Amino acid sequence: MTQLNEDDIALAAEYVLGLLDAASIATVEARIAVDAVFAKEIEAWRTRFHPMLAGDVEPPSRLWTTIETALPLASGQDLGPGKLTFWRTLTGISVSAAAILGILLLQKPTSEPEISRPAPLIAALSSDTGSASLTASYDASTGRMVVLPVSLDTGKLYPELWIIPADGKARSLGVVEQKTATTVTVPSDMRQYLTSGGTLAITPEPEGGAPDGKATGPVIASGKIATL
Repeated sequence: MTQLNEDDIALAAEYVLGLLDAASIATVEARIAVDAVFAKEIEAWRTRFHPMLAGDVEPPSRLWTTIETALPLASGQDLGPGKLTFWRTLTGISVSAAAILGILLLQKPTSEPEISRPAPLIAALSSDTGSASLTASYDASTGRMVVLPVSLDTGKLYPELWIIPADGKARSLGVVEQKTATTVTVPSDMRQYLTSGGTLAITPEPEGGAPDGKATGPVIASGKIATL
């Protein structure tokens, strides 16, 4: 079962508020596809922030006193990088939003038990020059991989995804999209190769993919697989 830390929770909130850059958004969305606990945290923040995003709300005059009384005093323990980033971000929100957030801070979310599942795998693929960038996430319990391009252009050719395990032999996982997310259902006989430490790579290939399962183009992006 995935355990979320303070940085994970802050990242989920920043995603919902639309405060992340394109690369971070791509990474978060790839993780949402395979990490049920993180996806649930995203939905929880959407629910919490919904009132403040729906319009201005006039806070009651007594609310600031209630918030100041309820909030703990600052301490070194509370100044981790995740919390600092998150709370500094929130200072730019309107007064009405801050009032609603103050109410939410006093409400402790009810946690629910999660079903144990294999830890998802994720890889960030990029080129040496930074001209190509993708994220890939893999859920071993379903055999599903989601590939999300951040920056990818193979011209008239088609990007083909490869898994290169410890034996060094590249095995095709099929052609992926250049502009939108692609969901790949990994064949059962290939799933053994999707492990931490393996490499994912992209090569430009003709329509229909590399002939005879052998790459014809150069590797334009690659990245190591790691456990999330």
